Amino acid sequence: MSRQPKRFFLNSCSRPTLLASMTLGITVVLSLAGSGGGAHAQGTTTGMHHPTPHRQTVRPRHVSSGAHKPIPAGGETVQVSARRGVTSAGQHNAHSETVLSRQELQNRNVRQMTDIVRVAPNLTIQPSFGSAALNFALRGVGLMDFTQNNTPSVMPYVDGVAYPVSIMTTGILFDMDDVSVAPGASGFTHGQSTTGGEINFHTGDPTERFHTGLTEDIASYGRNRVEGFVSGPLSRSVSYRIAGQSLTGGGFQHNAQGTGYGNSNIGALRGKLRWQIDETSRLDIGGHWTTDQSESSSGHNLYNSYGVPVTGDIYQTAWGLDPRFAKIIGIDPGNAKPREDNLFWGANIRYTKTFSWARLWSQSAYEMVDEHELTNQTNSVRSFGNMFRNNQTNVFSQEVKLESRDPKARFHWETGLYYSRARMAQSFWYDSSDRPGTTPLNETSYRQNQQNFNQYVQLSYRILPKLTLIGAINHESDDRQMLNLTSTNVNLDTGLAYGQTNFGNSGALTNQFGGRVGAQYQFTPNVMGYAIFSKGFKPGGFSANITQNANQLRPFKPESVLTYEGGFKSMLFDRRLRFNAAGFYYDYRDQQILGSILVPPYGVLGGYVNAPRSYIYGAEFDMEAHPFHGLVLTQNFGYQNGVFTQFQSLNRSATTAQFANTGRWSPIYTNYNGYNMGLANLTLSGAAVYSWHVFRDYRMTFDVDYNYRGAQTQPQHIGDGGIYRAPAYFLVNSFLTFAAPRQHWALTVYGQNLADRRYWLSGGTQATFYGVIPGLPRFVGAKINVTY
Repeated sequence: MSRQPKRFFLNSCSRPTLLASMTLGITVVLSLAGSGGGAHAQGTTTGMHHPTPHRQTVRPRHVSSGAHKPIPAGGETVQVSARRGVTSAGQHNAHSETVLSRQELQNRNVRQMTDIVRVAPNLTIQPSFGSAALNFALRGVGLMDFTQNNTPSVMPYVDGVAYPVSIMTTGILFDMDDVSVAPGASGFTHGQSTTGGEINFHTGDPTERFHTGLTEDIASYGRNRVEGFVSGPLSRSVSYRIAGQSLTGGGFQHNAQGTGYGNSNIGALRGKLRWQIDETSRLDIGGHWTTDQSESSSGHNLYNSYGVPVTGDIYQTAWGLDPRFAKIIGIDPGNAKPREDNLFWGANIRYTKTFSWARLWSQSAYEMVDEHELTNQTNSVRSFGNMFRNNQTNVFSQEVKLESRDPKARFHWETGLYYSRARMAQSFWYDSSDRPGTTPLNETSYRQNQQNFNQYVQLSYRILPKLTLIGAINHESDDRQMLNLTSTNVNLDTGLAYGQTNFGNSGALTNQFGGRVGAQYQFTPNVMGYAIFSKGFKPGGFSANITQNANQLRPFKPESVLTYEGGFKSMLFDRRLRFNAAGFYYDYRDQQILGSILVPPYGVLGGYVNAPRSYIYGAEFDMEAHPFHGLVLTQNFGYQNGVFTQFQSLNRSATTAQFANTGRWSPIYTNYNGYNMGLANLTLSGAAVYSWHVFRDYRMTFDVDYNYRGAQTQPQHIGDGGIYRAPAYFLVNSFLTFAAPRQHWALTVYGQNLADRRYWLSGGTQATFYGVIPGLPRFVGAKINVTY
């Protein structure tokens, strides 16, 4: 019987293009004009606690427009400081965190997820090879989840809603109030338990007064971005916000014939409705919709074993598509470019009630992924190496939290329950006709059910006027089941299935406790020191990729990490200088990594394995200085290093080399005890922003910023160098803005990667090839912001 998946690719009249014309009048980001200029914009702030989803954001006047003043919850009053200088927010919390304000996101031109690594220390965000999905790591802790069916080590949250499938983050970076990056074990104050930390995205909230605007951003390679929002009251107690974006173009890659590649085609809408029921209770309802019809992330071939020439142009890629494969999966064989056809939508409802003694918070959320992705894994003009992924996933989550009302009280407590349920159906179609002895086309399909339940309590008690003790405990149960996994061989000529194998069901259950204890000491009103010890954990899971034998379905084990962290936070010279620093040591148990497994005759494939023992250590600091009126200097520093102390695994390079010499697949194992993990040891970023008045009513702002990232080895190539180690890179960026605050408009010209450095973000490998995903070349652009 012929297996015909449904057709999914649309014609040239794409949904984002329609969205751009529909939402042009309501899309905006807050401009320099709207905030009165960027001279005193808040920089990154290291040292804030894990934000709770219901927080009331407190901002100094120099970083926030009145249009973004949050609506208070209950009788709570939002205080806004008029004093110039560094903000004190988070300076009295015993945790290391980087917070990027709305203004900082705009100044540093953070427009896509991978841009965040330019402004946060020890953060890695890498695209999965040949997929739109991203993988996050903090301080060396992260999972390269190319199958998208496992819990991430670093959890993304959007307005308090966990996104456990990383591709859910596609197209969310617009109309952001702030983004925070919090390293270390989490799950003690909200959400799910993770080992690496979390990234929190706080989108723009409804405003008490009408506010709207528009940003048009045009840059190199035909990139066009339209963004914006409209916000205001519907009545005395109800307010709303609608925001959207359209992103097209920007493809900087090309093939050998000069045909361009890599254009984005993303459209998104987001809505919020806020009802201030009375002085003590509030209801928030939100929803979002995103469509992605971009050309898939594609790499540059550095090595292959099938005779395709390799060039030195890192921006050159290639693609090919077997017409028989195209017919079977139901797409147009005349359009061979790898591409996405993905839809994401979700809704959430949040209720907050303030009592005289505590605050109650409850949030329900539903997120849906409908992913259809065609990729060329080998980046070759040959027709083999194509993979087509169908992924339908939905996630329901419910959280209830209760905490004492005054966080500055001598005794503060918070406790909550988090529940999530995920239902996933995936199928992978893979053309392996380049590998002798294999079936030309294989389909692996399965369903996965997952249920997670986390309970947590955190307490803090000020036992002396300057000394506070902190304690927390959580317990999480994670139950996931791989159901009806079926591997089917398909005849390319006839499309008929043969050799079907059903591997049945598999299960992975995790039940673990985590916790942390610590202390902080306020030496002076502006200098605080802290020490924290914590144990975090993350559930196990499954590899599910071109399954040919039952051994591939063995679940990998949960991982845990014992974290030791100490640091200090200071504000000096009448708050003209903020300097915060932290050091850390991670004792890692059963570290989950993307390793290698041998599956003859397909060869060496990616698979998840556990490294029994390893450790990571490092340090971070951040600085913000206001030496004189109009000038702001920021600097971030991150250092990390990791070593395996007990780990034996398949040696991909040696096994592949042996096959090249003998023509037979047989495993070669290596003891990696004492081997370095190959992390990017050093990350640096800094900026100088100067603003001055022109003609009294106008303002000019000039910025120069940079970021440096050290060399990094791909996780599947421990101990290897050469092409398997991404070289270090140094990027310089700049912008110049002419703003008219009273007239509510601003014009900006900017440049990214001004020196046009060639670098790459991640690599990917199968048995017959190795390729890398390049980073952005020089982009020069201009944008105009208009607000009302």
